[in-house]
Order: sequence, then C-alpha cells, then structure tokens
Amino acid sequence: MIRVYTTDEARNTILKRETIFSNPEFSSNNISPEEIVRKIVKDVRERGDQALKDWTLKLDDVNIDQFEIFDVNFEECLSTINPELKKALEISSERIYKFHKSQPILSWMNYNLGGQLGQIIKPIKKIGIYIPGGKTPLFSSILMTAIPAVVAGTKDIFFVSPPEKNGTLSNIVLATCGLIKKFGANIRIFKIGGAQAIAAMAFGTEQVPKVEKIVGPGNIYVNLAKKEVYGIVGIDGIYGPTEVIIIADETANPSLIASDLLAQAEHDPLAIPILVTSDQNLISYIKNELKRQIMDLERNVIIKKSIQNKGGIILTNSLEESIQISNEFAPEHLSLMVKDPMTVLNQIENAGGIFIGENSFEVLGDYIAGPSHVMPTNGTARFSSALSVYDFIKRINLVCLNKETTLNLSKYAEKMAESEKLTGHAKAASLRRYYNRNEKGGDIIE
Repeated sequence: MIRVYTTDEARNTILKRETIFSNPEFSSNNISPEEIVRKIVKDVRERGDQALKDWTLKLDDVNIDQFEIFDVNFEECLSTINPELKKALEISSERIYKFHKSQPILSWMNYNLGGQLGQIIKPIKKIGIYIPGGKTPLFSSILMTAIPAVVAGTKDIFFVSPPEKNGTLSNIVLATCGLIKKFGANIRIFKIGGAQAIAAMAFGTEQVPKVEKIVGPGNIYVNLAKKEVYGIVGIDGIYGPTEVIIIADETANPSLIASDLLAQAEHDPLAIPILVTSDQNLISYIKNELKRQIMDLERNVIIKKSIQNKGGIILTNSLEESIQISNEFAPEHLSLMVKDPMTVLNQIENAGGIFIGENSFEVLGDYIAGPSHVMPTNGTARFSSALSVYDFIKRINLVCLNKETTLNLSKYAEKMAESEKLTGHAKAASLRRYYNRNEKGGDIIE
C-alpha cells in the first residue's frame, strides 16, 4: 500500500517540489486554471454583482441575487448543533484566543540614536476570510483565521463561503461565525465562493465591500485568484496540498504513526503523508497498521490516492539524516516521534509547525491546540510562517530626529545622494544644514 524509498529515491520522487498549479486534472478543454481564473477575476472587476451571479450559477449551480446573509440569529444556529460539538467549538475558540493574545505586538521607541526612532503598530481594518465549502465545510478555519485578526485589533471581518444547493450556508458555518462576533468584531457573511469571491473582496462590488487583506485556505482556483489580486490587496499566502513529515525512531508507537499518516492523507488526493525513519523494523509494523486501520475509514478512497500519489516511507541511515531530509522539504507539519525530541529541536530549521511527541499530534493542531492551522505549504516554510496576529497588523516606521543629529547626518546623506546622481535628494539635505545654523547665527554647523 505504501512504498519505501531510499533518501536519493525520495528526493527524486515524493520530495520533489512541483508547482501547486501544475496538476493536469485541473485543466479543462485545454484551458489552464490560470486562464480560467484570470477570466473570472476580470469579469467580476468589470461587471460586479452580475458577474458574481452568473459565475455562481455556472460553477455552483445556485441562483442568487442577494449575496449577503442578514439578520442571522447566531444563538439559534448554535442551538441546532450537537451540544458536544458546541462545547468543542467554545473550548477551541478560547484556546486559540489565549494563544494569540500572548503574541507581543507592541509599538516601540528608541531614544539612543539622536531623537526618537521606532515603530507604531496598527491593525489592518478590513479583513476578508475565505471559508472552504463543499459537502463538509471547514468551519474550523473560521476560528483559526478570524480569532488572530480579532486579537490584532481588526474590527471589520467579512466572511465568504460557497453556497449550498438551497442557496444558503450551513448552520455550523453560521454558528461558528457567531462565536467570532462574541470576541467583539463586526462581521458580515456572504454566500459566494471560488475565484469570484476573492475577486469581489479585492475590488468590491455593489453588495460586497472591498477589503484590505484576504486570508484563508481554498482550492486551486481560490489560490490562483489570491495570486491574481495580490498587490491590489494583501494575502496571507498561496497554499498547496496539506503535508506532514513524521520523524520516528524505534521508541515510537506504530499504531499512532499510522493513524496520523492516514489522518493527513484523508484531506485530499494530493495530500502528502510521509514517514522518515532510520529504523527498518518499524517499517513493517507501520505497513500492517496502515492496512488494518484504513478499512474502517470513511474516506479510504481519497486516502489510497493520496498515499499512492505523494505518500511514502523514507528509510534513512540516522536520525540526523532524517532531520536533514525534513529541513530540505520544509513541511507544513512536522511531527517528532523520537526518544528525546527536545534534544533535536534546535536542529529543526524549516517547518510550519512542530508537534512534539505522541501526545501532541497534528490533529489537535488542526482543531483545538491553540496555534492557527493555516500554515505554509509547498516548501514556503523556508521563508514564511503560520498565520498569526502578525498577519493582521501594520508596522509604521517613526523618525523624529533632533537638530544635532540632523546636522550631522545631512552631510553624509548629501554625499550619498550626489554619488547616486540624485541632485534633488542632495539639495534637500543641504538645505537642512543651511537652515539649521548655530545659535550665534552665521555659519552652518559642520
């Protein structure tokens, strides 16, 4: 069921990065996904709500005139869901809030550089959040994206999500949005999905307000649309299929490893579940556990495709080589199931999130541990981070120099400007020296 690779084989197969938009199954009638998305984005920009209506009918088979959902009774929505699920949502939201509340986002000032230099922190005012829909809407993403924004100080949050066939959104989505309202944010909810929803938030339409930044996971078309509108609005990132690397040794529990690999694989046929180990004996146990456990899982067809496409076990020569492989791949999720994980923690260079030991498994991170489950994929963990309050703030540099420092620095700025042939810059610097004379008058202070 799952193939075993040497490190060299893995580097040329399952570890080989491809563009997240290159999968041929997304092409239609020889039209690339990029072309489709550009067409949709351009149409929404030019025709606004009418384009939204036309594309929603064509792609979702739902006829909608009014996209915003008004007068939602959130308490009533909450009352319709399972009491245990409601409790889980409340615990999750509190943990996410407390985790992100601990992130320092204070303005700061330095008085040791000839005046006042520092940064002022301000929240981004209007955030658009995409909620993946389908048969099982990912309502957990509402908590994972909106709560960090609320903690950062964002007041206006606009949710978009694909409508169901009855032209509305599910109670669980509405109920979870209601939990965000309890944290003090002003929320509005729109029943639109896909690239057309991203375009609507980027440009604004008659019904949909223009936002300043768009966040949240989605399918290939959503990600391409985010890429298309970047620069007009901010985005959190362009996300590919979800991925996990589990580094394990002889002390790890094969049953738990198998369950974690299967949990990751059931997300998507393109998901990437990989075990990296130097223990040959562990591999046979894992194979048996995978065969046994998959039989009881509802999404076993998806799981098999995922494991066949990009899943695998990589046999290394040592724990050090296992860590090296992981650092090269820069996984979204990294699970350390080794004897003493804290001793190797400082060797980890690239990962969206690190899960230490069998008690800190990735599924808890998906739902309830505290950090956002929106994390960098497709190797972008080499230079980007998991979604946090820092994605919803702006840092404004402050420069307030005293006269003495200005006089001293201006002559150097003037010289640098002259060397770059920017005479206007040089003149602006020399005039500061001219007008900032010493107290006795007459000479420029040199």
